Amino acid sequence: MSLEVEKDLFRINNQLCEFSTDGRFFALAFQTNLIIKSCQTFESVCSFVFTDIIEYLEWSKNSEYVLCANIKKTIIQVYSIHYPEWKYKLIEGSAGLESVTWSPDSKHILTFSNFNIQISIWSLENRNVNHIQNVKSSLNNLHFTPNGKKLAIIVSNEGEDTIEIYKTNTWKLHKKLICGRLNSIDGICWSPNSELLCIWCSFSNEPKLIIYSSLLESDIGVFCPTQTVDVPQFEYKYCKKLKGIESIKWMPSGQLLAVTGFNEMIVLLNHVTWKPLLQLYLDPIIKENYLHKVYEERIIQTKQSSKNTSFYNKHVLEEKSERPINIKIGRKEDFNRFSIANFDILEFSFCGQYLAIKHQLYPTALWIWNIIDDYLDYLLLENNIVAIKWNPTRAHLLIFCECAHVFEWTPQKAVCLPTPRNIIALDARWHSQGNFVLLCGYNKAVIYKTENKS
Repeated sequence: MSLEVEKDLFRINNQLCEFSTDGRFFALAFQTNLIIKSCQTFESVCSFVFTDIIEYLEWSKNSEYVLCANIKKTIIQVYSIHYPEWKYKLIEGSAGLESVTWSPDSKHILTFSNFNIQISIWSLENRNVNHIQNVKSSLNNLHFTPNGKKLAIIVSNEGEDTIEIYKTNTWKLHKKLICGRLNSIDGICWSPNSELLCIWCSFSNEPKLIIYSSLLESDIGVFCPTQTVDVPQFEYKYCKKLKGIESIKWMPSGQLLAVTGFNEMIVLLNHVTWKPLLQLYLDPIIKENYLHKVYEERIIQTKQSSKNTSFYNKHVLEEKSERPINIKIGRKEDFNRFSIANFDILEFSFCGQYLAIKHQLYPTALWIWNIIDDYLDYLLLENNIVAIKWNPTRAHLLIFCECAHVFEWTPQKAVCLPTPRNIIALDARWHSQGNFVLLCGYNKAVIYKTENKS
């Protein structure tokens, strides 16, 4: 697999470019302009003028509408692709606007007020609005089921945390979970099949993860890191136990659940027993293992031509065979000294076989864990990793370091690719078919086509 030549270069506001869910269009925001382009011809299909600088855009799930917003001025406007004359505009009131998102039915917009005063649910059909009060935190703790039928949020009232579950067809409260077995509720996450809700407490003396079944309307599993014992069928190099529960991530199939702790540990739980199946400690020393592959970035000074005496730096990834190798630890100023360094990347591949991992303590290192064969690939780069993006159709990963090149990983190899016109690449947007990708910079985006050579 490799990235091919660019198709076109676009000017954008800060990384504001997105593919529609059906893969037919992509939207770009530049200054006050919203431009819709065809994914087949890359030509403009329609364009709209927003009332101010566009700070946010999002496609509706049915690919019919695009939402644009100016967060500072609390202005939101919705445009229709098939009916360009139609517009829907709303301005949040005195509570201010922290963030905005679509509901899964593409008929409602959810806005989050400043200081978590409330969530407002706006109807595009009748312009009615419903409110949910006392939300514990903002967009991060609002979770729709993957099928879009339910919404779960953490609510805090007079120091007590509860979970409220709403049905999205009526926006009426369906269920309220007290969770008395938890000292506090620090996170929630739905399973891929929309049936199970993970609820966890992170920092207390007794961190705990509860798995709640919405079908049985009861808890079906509990995981307590402090009570974990090593699973005898596996011999681990690391005998550390998980300290606390920082975050969780479901495998796309729902068969495993990745749980991260505050001591650079990851545990994979079985979805039947909810017991540890595998564990990984992010050791800063890469030790001898014939399965592990280590790719290290090197900068080679290359001559421009035989007639030219000037040189340029070429970035390459080299596979390293010597062991041990020390992983570079980040400087304190690279993360907030008043908070705990945590996992800022934890993403399964489309197939679920690979888990990409980055921790703030090691900002230039990426672990890629083959969880079926239990071995690792390491990418040791020169600059801090700012984002990754898995191809939605195969085991193919792009890594970004806020520099003028992109790193590409597959199970067979890892390579370094220069970006066109020295664009500083920050992130990417994959097309749903995985055959081309939008590379995003600060104010530019470029389309690359991918070729599957595997």
